[in-house]
Amino acid sequence: MRRIQVALAGVVILSVVACSLGTVLEPTRDPSQFFVLTPMDASVRGVPITYSGGGTSRALEIGLGQVKFPAYLARPAIVTRVSPNRLDFSSIDRWAEPLEKNFVSVLAQNLVTLLGAHVTTFPWYRPTNLDYQIALDITRFDTDSKGTARIVGRWEIKDPNTGDLLNSGNLDITEPAQAPENIAATLSRALGDLSTQLADGVRATPHPAPPAKAS
Repeated sequence: MRRIQVALAGVVILSVVACSLGTVLEPTRDPSQFFVLTPMDASVRGVPITYSGGGTSRALEIGLGQVKFPAYLARPAIVTRVSPNRLDFSSIDRWAEPLEKNFVSVLAQNLVTLLGAHVTTFPWYRPTNLDYQIALDITRFDTDSKGTARIVGRWEIKDPNTGDLLNSGNLDITEPAQAPENIAATLSRALGDLSTQLADGVRATPHPAPPAKAS
């Protein structure tokens, strides 16, 4: 009888251990969500700018870069500004790729849509046939606790051959959230506003003189 009791106790212990291991080894679902910025809809396509020179006409060539981004955005977590001096880094919502890279890629696509231009992102190699160089210094690109997106910074349009400043402006763009869109969608619309401002700046900037040919 004692042997039977010992055997039954062993079975119970093994059952408890097996259940415990099953609980420990059971995979848990990763709650992370991954987001990307998206370009403007093709329906906003602007009138293409063409450059005429030497008896030919071609699409405008734009060099986009360098684009400076704040260090607090160099992380996969999506950032929310909960007060002027405090940021919250989400443990669930993440960018699917480095935000700076996504930002530049979408901005380039938007400029193609708005200007009908060819856009080359930095770095590029000389000789180039660029008509304009657009440089950006972004100091803020995030949303607040209400979901409102804001972009702060400065843009410059330069002569790509000489580096001379041709046009410039400050950025302070605010884009309220539209229910039920997510943070990435609101930031994408704000980036669309920035793209439109840059496209208007390009249209208002006289074309730089071609570089002098060596004698």
